[in-house]
Parts: sequence; C-alpha cells; structure tokens
Amino acid sequence: MADAGVVRVAAAALARATAPGSDLCGPFRETFGVTGAAVSTLGGPLGTGTVCSSDAESSRRDEIQFDLGEGPCWQAHQTGQAVVESDLVTSPSRAWPAAASALIAAGVASVAAFPLSYGRLDLGAVDLYSDERRELDDVEVDQATTLACIAGRSVLTRALDALAAGDDSLFPTSFPREVHQASGMVMMQLGVGVDEALLVIRGHAWSSGRPLREVASEIVLHRLDFS
Repeated sequence: MADAGVVRVAAAALARATAPGSDLCGPFRETFGVTGAAVSTLGGPLGTGTVCSSDAESSRRDEIQFDLGEGPCWQAHQTGQAVVESDLVTSPSRAWPAAASALIAAGVASVAAFPLSYGRLDLGAVDLYSDERRELDDVEVDQATTLACIAGRSVLTRALDALAAGDDSLFPTSFPREVHQASGMVMMQLGVGVDEALLVIRGHAWSSGRPLREVASEIVLHRLDFS
C-alpha cells in the first residue's frame, strides 16, 4: 500500500500540473513504484494520443494499444473501471488478446489502467506499466483511481486554456491516428493486410457518402464492425 503522505504529495503535484509540459506521469510512477506511466486521451473532443509519458518505452506501449484499438487503457476508458493485470505473462487478459501479446513482447509483466475523467467527462486513461510482476492491492487501486481523476481535471484545464488561447497544439492529432487505428481493427476483423483494410474503410465511406474520418471514428468506437 502506498503511504498516505506520498499519495497526498502526488495529488498536490497532479493538481498543479495544469501548464503545458508539467509532469503528470512522475507522481504515478513514484507513488506506486512502477516502471513507467502514461496519460492518454482516447477519442472525443481531445482526440487520441499520449498527453504525457514517463519515458519513451511507456509511450511506445501506449502506441501499441492505439494501433490495435484494444488494451487496458481502452477497457478502463470504456467501462469507467480500473483494470489491473498483475501477471500478464502467466495469465494474459482475454478481453484484449492481441494487445496482451504485443505488450508482453514489449516487456510488460504487469499493467494497470485507470479512467482519466472529470465529472461526467470520460477523457482517456492512465496506464501503469511494470517490467516485473507488480500486484496493486485494493487500497492502491482506490488511490490510483483518485489520482487519475485529479489528473483528468488537469488535462481538461490544459485543454480549455489552450482552446481559450486559440492554440490547438496541445491536442493530439486525431485524424491520422484514428484512420490508422481503424485500419488495424479492420485488419483483425477481416484477417487482411493494412492496404486491404484501408480500402474497405475508404470504400464504405465512399458508398455511404460520409467522411473517412467519421467512418474511422465509428470503427474505433466499436459502432461499426466489418466482421
């Protein structure tokens, strides 16, 4: 269990992290003793992308989930519940088998994800990665969930401040990533290559008279399935 004093320090640091470039990931890594942490937005008004990562490896592990359209971050975001996989190697998650296999190949032994939200706004997720088996107890899960909500407020504050200033540079670029992510999902649905998957998405957009971005977004949100 993380020390209560350490958690309070982390909460204060996250609440102050409203300026661009301020650290949202360090408090999670230091509080829970994990290898790395990443904070990401997932769809919606802020797009899909990594807001903050403690290191390049954590950022790459988030990218794996973006590309596949599945993983602990997506599950936490979609269910609004913490996702804890203490022994990914021995007992990989059945909810996201492709992501589990890819994360194991990337050296992840344990992973936990927590909804990044504020009020009723579901913004994304916080991922905690460990290269060795790391089991979070119930108190730590509650602590991390609370810290993720505080981080969500800071991410939303950054976005609103940027919007007021007319600056969209803080927002992840949603169009290319959504199309790429949708292509990965269609590849898995149909068992085809990336070129064929993109052709299917483009063909559907053309036949339905809808923008490619709109169709890709529906695939990512699991509203459109070609399988």
